[in-house]
Amino acid sequence: MIKEFSKLQTTINYTFKNPDLLKQAMVHRSYINEHPEFILGHNERLEFLGDAVLEIIVTEHLFHTYPDTPEGDLTDWRASLVNAKMLAQIAQELFIEENLYLSRGEEKDSNSKARHYILANAMEALIGAMYLDGGIQAAKTFIHSFILSHFEHILENHLYLDPKSRFQEKAQEI
Repeated sequence: MIKEFSKLQTTINYTFKNPDLLKQAMVHRSYINEHPEFILGHNERLEFLGDAVLEIIVTEHLFHTYPDTPEGDLTDWRASLVNAKMLAQIAQELFIEENLYLSRGEEKDSNSKARHYILANAMEALIGAMYLDGGIQAAKTFIHSFILSHFEHILENHLYLDPKSRFQEKAQEI
């Protein structure tokens, strides 16, 4: 199965100098289990790197943009941006799913909770691949455009609060 990534690169507004990095970012472990001849390997190491890059860029942005905000609030805000649910949602907006290399079993199970984690992990792997391909600035541009752009909505709707805190806040308004 050969995938064409030009549409994805247009969507994310970044063209890879090394397209194999993008391809590897889209490879789930299950695909390798069925295709051991696949040369590039799965995306888990890129995911590991991308997770760290995402954390530092979001942290730096919040730190500099909100200098008077206590670290506890900054931690909650960061968590609301870098969690699996948010990353999976953004991956769906970017049509990452149609670019994934998955096993036949994973392909069929498109609405599972596991699929959301696969999408979130692919987002982190994509960030790791961008970092390796274009450096910190490429990753930063992507994160600002596609992840931090959701932050105002999170703040306005208090989505950084856990459900119990949100309930208590609403109850106190009454």
